[in-house]
Amino acid sequence: MIIIDTKSSDIRTIDGVKNIPLYKFKMLPYELENREYTDYIFQSPQAVLNFSKHLNLLRNNNTNSYAIGDTTKNTLSHFGIDSISPIIPGSEELIKRLKDRMLDKKFLIIKGSDGLNLIFKFLEENNINSDEISVYERVKLDNYSNLKEDFEGADAIIFPSVYAADIFFEKIYTKNINAKLFCISNRILDQLNKRGYKAKILENYFSKSDLIQEIKKSI
Repeated sequence: MIIIDTKSSDIRTIDGVKNIPLYKFKMLPYELENREYTDYIFQSPQAVLNFSKHLNLLRNNNTNSYAIGDTTKNTLSHFGIDSISPIIPGSEELIKRLKDRMLDKKFLIIKGSDGLNLIFKFLEENNINSDEISVYERVKLDNYSNLKEDFEGADAIIFPSVYAADIFFEKIYTKNINAKLFCISNRILDQLNKRGYKAKILENYFSKSDLIQEIKKSI
């Protein structure tokens, strides 16, 4: 069985799954003018990687770190940083964790240039002192034609982001691709459904459970 994960490159790999990123990252220049934040929120693993030169600020006993999901949490752990994350990955679930932790805090949200700003809007609406910075942007690959053959032989394709799904259908999809489609959130599922395709949300993508077995049972 050939399973392709279209996730962007990071430090996490899944045995038995072939990773073919559909976009790359470009680091953006940024300045950290204020270093007196009490709470840091990371909206992706890449946000952690591109903020790595400032991670010592998070090791202060008076600071809190938040991760949008397990992959981001694991990336922080790779650098020795403990963080708080929701059981179900995503901005809306993380907001629920923040509601009782906002008093007398100053937040910094670290994200990509086109990342969701739901958390920042929530903090602003509640008059919570907060800033956000974009430390990277996602960039399409120069050529996709050399990837089509790999996808035509796939049994399952995983989309961890709407951006990857959009690129797949715009640049790669052909009628020769008969793979079962999988995703990791309702937001991605809705986008696939709008395009007229069925998909299944993977329950074990972020856990230590057998992801391969879950996919096999769904095909």
